[in-house]
Formats: sequence, structure tokens, C-alpha cells
Amino acid sequence: MKKILFFLAVILPLFSYAQYSFGKIELNKESKQSPFCYKIGSKDSLHIAPCKQNGVQQLSIGNLICKAENQDEHLDYEIFANHKDKKAFVLVSRTTDNLCVGCSLYLFENRNVKDCGLLPVAAYTKDQSGRMNYNSILPHLSIVKVSNRYILSFETPLIVLFPMQEQEEILSGRDIFFTFDKDGLQMNK
Repeated sequence: MKKILFFLAVILPLFSYAQYSFGKIELNKESKQSPFCYKIGSKDSLHIAPCKQNGVQQLSIGNLICKAENQDEHLDYEIFANHKDKKAFVLVSRTTDNLCVGCSLYLFENRNVKDCGLLPVAAYTKDQSGRMNYNSILPHLSIVKVSNRYILSFETPLIVLFPMQEQEEILSGRDIFFTFDKDGLQMNK
């Protein structure tokens, strides 16, 4: 009995750091209903409405508008949520000419949406034709909260950092991650 109590006394403080992961919310993008409504927590819901203005794609995400840079840029999104944390992250992948140029990160909290910055990464994986290409990072992304910060990591062998820019570089997916906390979004290599 003393061993069990000792074990619990050692293990329980480790769980008090509130380490948990964010899961993807299933999206039904084929639905004709717009705006799309996603339940976050027991009381909140997030509304996302895709539209085009002057031929440029836009996403209305809660109280913010995410606009494509030009008519050739395509926006795709995923929502990561954790019901215990009552927060959600919306990641918007930006693709031009079938090449991903990065993701915009938004935080949904207390019925407000905040722009958190840009993740200048793409997954260097095979596309539908079997060739290596700069693809969306969204299928390879995971978000975990540890203590007071969120860690965004990538589950793919190769990452393109700053795709189609002068400082572009290809790295191992485990060699780079991003953290988000009260100080903002930071890249870690």
C-alpha cells in the first residue's frame, strides 16, 4: 500500500502540467450549407464561410477574414481543438500553382479569432502524380499543449522551410517545430 501511495505521489504531479493533444475536427466541405459551423467545447461554436471577392478566395473565420494573395492562390483549412482547453486552432494552407507556400495560424478563444502568424513550411512529399512536391503540411501536423505553451510539430520525413523564397531549405521533419505562447509564435530548429 505504501508503494502505491508513493507511486501516485510521484506520478500525479507530472499530470498537473496539463499535457494534452489537440485533435482534428472532421470537416464536411462537400456540404452545401454555408457558413460551416464547428462545435468547440460545450458552449462555443466557430463559423467559417468560404467565398470569392473579385475572383480572390476568402475565408471568413469568426470575426476575421483570411484572403488569398491573388486569384491563383487556393486556401484550404483544418481545425484542431481540445475540449478541455476550450480553444481551437485554425490552420489555413496557402497553395499557388499546386505548391504550398505555408500556413496561416489562427486561435479561436472566448468567441474571438486572433491571427497568430505564418508557419512558412510545406511537406516535401509525393503528389498525386508520384513526383516530389511542396504539399500542404496540414495532414502531417500535430498540436500538443505542454504547460503554458503549444507545440506544433510535423510527422513527415521532409519539410520545406520558407518554400519558394530565397532562404528556402529542406529539413528533416523532426528537426523543426513551432511553439506558441503568450509571447507569440516562434520557430525552433
